[in-house]
Amino acid sequence: MNLLLWTLTVPLLTAGIGGLGGPRSFKELTMVGGLALTFGLCLATAGDFLAGSTPVAFGDALRVDGLSALVLVLCGFVGLLSGTYGVGYLRRNERRGLVTPRMRREFYGLIPAYVFAMLFVSVSNNLGVLWIAVELTTLASVFLIAFHDRDTSLEAAWKFLMLGSLGLGFALLGTVLLFAAGQGHLGEGLAALNWTRLVEAAPQMHPFTLRLGVVFALIGYGTKAGLAPMHTWKPDAYREAPSPAVVLMAVGMLNGAVYCILRIHMISKAALGPEFSGGLLLTLGLLSVLIAVPFILIQWNLKRLLAYSSIEHVGIMAVGVGLGAEAGVFGALLHMTYHSLAKPVALFSAGTLAQLHSSSDLDQIGGGTLGRAPVASSLLVLSAVMITGSPPFGLFFSEMTILRAGFSGSHVTATSILLAALVALFCGVAYQVGRIVAGPSPDPAVKAPDPERFDIALATTTVAAVVAVVSAFYLPAPLVALIRAATQVVWGTP
Repeated sequence: MNLLLWTLTVPLLTAGIGGLGGPRSFKELTMVGGLALTFGLCLATAGDFLAGSTPVAFGDALRVDGLSALVLVLCGFVGLLSGTYGVGYLRRNERRGLVTPRMRREFYGLIPAYVFAMLFVSVSNNLGVLWIAVELTTLASVFLIAFHDRDTSLEAAWKFLMLGSLGLGFALLGTVLLFAAGQGHLGEGLAALNWTRLVEAAPQMHPFTLRLGVVFALIGYGTKAGLAPMHTWKPDAYREAPSPAVVLMAVGMLNGAVYCILRIHMISKAALGPEFSGGLLLTLGLLSVLIAVPFILIQWNLKRLLAYSSIEHVGIMAVGVGLGAEAGVFGALLHMTYHSLAKPVALFSAGTLAQLHSSSDLDQIGGGTLGRAPVASSLLVLSAVMITGSPPFGLFFSEMTILRAGFSGSHVTATSILLAALVALFCGVAYQVGRIVAGPSPDPAVKAPDPERFDIALATTTVAAVVAVVSAFYLPAPLVALIRAATQVVWGTP
């Protein structure tokens, strides 16, 4: 079995072991150890690519290039963080009597299964296999959103399932249309849907059918990414799902969906030039950023606030690609990288505050959390500064790269709108986080929060914060090489 297959097999085995019975300590060690090994295998697979080889499996259905390697490493890293934080998260809920043996088995089975699905997406070279991999993330997400068995959890899971299934239906129709547009040029069999073959045959495809396929596929995968107006599942799902699962959705699923969108964009660009799909992405990206502004300003729930932040950030990535400039693509992939490092800190710290106060509603958390939970509150403030693109942190540099590409090209008006929205979003997040950390104390009638303890969950959040801060000043050379290689795949010749 080659290295790529081991990278997928280990999290799958970890999920199988986690879903069985056994002592809690054994299940915790198995999940964290399995996800640590998975991340190591992701790094080794990406290292093979950087060394000049092209890891493949099952013919060419699974294939690693620069874009795949980047998404693979980011998803592996986030999977390890989520699994480690999840140990502390579940222990807290067990102390409060909120976890049954069935829920424990579900948790330790579903988190590694979700990681497997994310990695499966990132190495799929075949559009049919890619669709199946995305469907697996949907199935895992539904069970995790409904994990707490509340009425609101079931409602959010049902909403996600309906919208997610609709999006996948559009994506499947788009895949069929892309295949139909290339009839006579793609050959037969499973390999006919390999994106590498589709890119090669794109100039000979039927233009009208190709356009239809691109539109349906972008809408379908845009639903999974949370691009507006297909974003409405995100706030409810983020509010109800356990915080470790939210991180997998906010980073892993988002990166995987963007990966799918970029593959479709590459096929469209090879056949029609960058304007068609680029224009769609620019429009959807700007709409996503603009929709996030009012909902962040009037937000009443901390986890929903971060859901709209994710909608903003996927919009920024879409704008970067849609600008039709190599610098914009590089900025979008750099933004994906820094977002993958910064967003877990925000969601973990918010999840800790929500657990301590038994609610993520801002009124229930109240103000003055810096005195009641100093570590989690400090990390929330730090993460708010990072995710709003404030200097000197990484998202500032990626946003400036995208803005510079926009002002240097032919999209000055769109870029100006983006800049104005980013300023408004900074003000909104700063206001809402300020209310929590330094606002007036909560109503005395509100239940007193649990005391903050520096456990494995807070330790994981702290480590994630250190990594995110250090990355603003130093990105390892291999990671920079992966970002540049991914840019070349999307912009140049794969």
